[in-house]
Amino acid sequence: MLFRCILSDFYKLKHSPILWLHIFIPLLGAFLFLWYYTITGSKDPIIKISYYLEALCVTFPILIGLLCGMTAAQEEEAGNYQEILSGIKSRTAAYLSKLILLLVLSAFSVALAVGIFSIGFQSASALFYFKAALAVFGGNIFLYLLHLFISFRFGRGASIGLGVVGTLLSALMLTGLGNGIWHWVPWAWSVRFCDDIAFSLQYPSKSAIAIADMHYGIRVSVLAVCISAIASLLWFHHWEGSQSNE
Repeated sequence: MLFRCILSDFYKLKHSPILWLHIFIPLLGAFLFLWYYTITGSKDPIIKISYYLEALCVTFPILIGLLCGMTAAQEEEAGNYQEILSGIKSRTAAYLSKLILLLVLSAFSVALAVGIFSIGFQSASALFYFKAALAVFGGNIFLYLLHLFISFRFGRGASIGLGVVGTLLSALMLTGLGNGIWHWVPWAWSVRFCDDIAFSLQYPSKSAIAIADMHYGIRVSVLAVCISAIASLLWFHHWEGSQSNE
């Protein structure tokens, strides 16, 4: 049932901008930064990589808000959610298929963004870029769960609005205000994970501090993802649809 739902949702995405946005945006971002770095003066390569990863992570919350909103709006426009609420035998499969497909597309998008940049900017090892990509993707899983719930329950506009706020919070958590509290702010997870990875590469003698800081954030994020995933499934099982997704 879950596999059939995923195939059905993928077919729907082929006829929407959602799939192409996952391809076009990471390509555009990677090529823009690579072009910019070729015309700028010399600077520590690790700092340049860190700037790119920070920009990637800060952009993700608003994109997640937009894409989850579009996904929910697609179901409303197809029949006011009746297909996923009554047209599919298993509500769990209907919800998980959308979540899994969004996460797969997210992983592909992150791999594309980090992979293209790593090919054009070979100042760090492949292992470093792999860890960075994993940090970007893993740090955003909770946001997909949150925005998918917001999109179905309150509509596309609420999801996009929260995404804008999330992007601002993500940027704010890069400052000194984020020190000590970022572990409890979901919008800070991916960007702070990447910063800790870059810090460990730039200052190997102090890597233990960054690793301990990152591990604390990972434990909090994993716990939050597990709780929110269970809560989302329970909520969706009893959800009866909303009146509007605008």
